[in-house]
Amino acid sequence: MTDLMPPAPDLPPLLTDDDVRDRVESLVGAAREDRTLWLVPLDGDRRQPPLLVPVHDVPYLPGDLVVGLGRLLSEMLPRLGTAAGPGSVVFVLERFGPATVHPADRDWAEALVAMCEARGVVQRGVFTATSAGVVRLV
Repeated sequence: MTDLMPPAPDLPPLLTDDDVRDRVESLVGAAREDRTLWLVPLDGDRRQPPLLVPVHDVPYLPGDLVVGLGRLLSEMLPRLGTAAGPGSVVFVLERFGPATVHPADRDWAEALVAMCEARGVVQRGVFTATSAGVVRLV
């Protein structure tokens, strides 16, 4: 059971990929800031606690920041585990510009997925939230 925080009572669990995308669209939607990475934690029941973690002014390309995110998630997500499973995370890279997937978007997605694999962190998706809307990368 989680000792971090209770789930948000009005939000249904994110059971499908479409549920995850819909939540990203409702939480972040079209970009209002440039270069913000949002971490959306989920508990083992796939419910979102009342927490969003914004990381502002992320670099154009991933780097050492991803290592620090890995440490943070390795400490936070185990506390979100339930009898149904481990805690997990959704990543949303918010940036201005078209919905076209840029090479830097792919670099971020690859770095985040690799970090999750290396640390045993369950990720439920990597998205961009652009000026034109949300795009799923992974």
